[in-house]
Amino acid sequence: MDYKRLLELFWEFASKLEALNTLYLDSIAGYSILHKRLLARQEDVKKILGKHEYANTEFQDTCSVIYKDICEKDFIPISTSPVMEQGAVKKRVRENGQNYLLLGNLCVVSVYSYWEEYLRIEIGIAIGVLRKGSKNSKEVRKILNQQVKSDFWCDMRYLRNSIIHNNGIACSDMSKCKVIKWFKPGQRINLDYDKMRKLFLFIGQFRNGLHTMSVPSQESMRIPISE
Repeated sequence: MDYKRLLELFWEFASKLEALNTLYLDSIAGYSILHKRLLARQEDVKKILGKHEYANTEFQDTCSVIYKDICEKDFIPISTSPVMEQGAVKKRVRENGQNYLLLGNLCVVSVYSYWEEYLRIEIGIAIGVLRKGSKNSKEVRKILNQQVKSDFWCDMRYLRNSIIHNNGIACSDMSKCKVIKWFKPGQRINLDYDKMRKLFLFIGQFRNGLHTMSVPSQESMRIPISE
């Protein structure tokens, strides 16, 4: 058992988790600010128009808006449709709107890829079930499936596969989940803020478990004394 390497992996994973979690939080904080600014802009327009027939939210939602109107920088959209309707912007940046859900999916895919393609293999090497320098292969995967197992990461695989391979619809394997029991087969994968918060807590628990693995047991640390 390479305890030093396990501790290194703990710190690597802790850094990865913090970066992903702050990316998520920074992003949803930005969505909240954009949403509030757009609502405030629409209220200002209502005041200017007074009793005009177009002084209502419904009409303004059909009007276009640019980023310079709602933030301090003039970002230019790079898309097939450069016109942004105010209603569409409000819908995607509102709490648990389209952006929240898409970002949640991206976080799942990112952290699972890190686990499956790197961390899991390195843990296998550190605990001695894989040879040093082992890479992803059928043989390595067979050993990992027997020796480096986790109910949580197994559930994450089903979740990731539903997102990537089933167009965001829970696949049949989601019925096997032991930790992430939020979606039944056929349901849309909607990872709102509350679910993502729980997901990050689950990942944090795994991180803590990795730290526990990196600490030798008292029995292994005992110094033999000759009689």
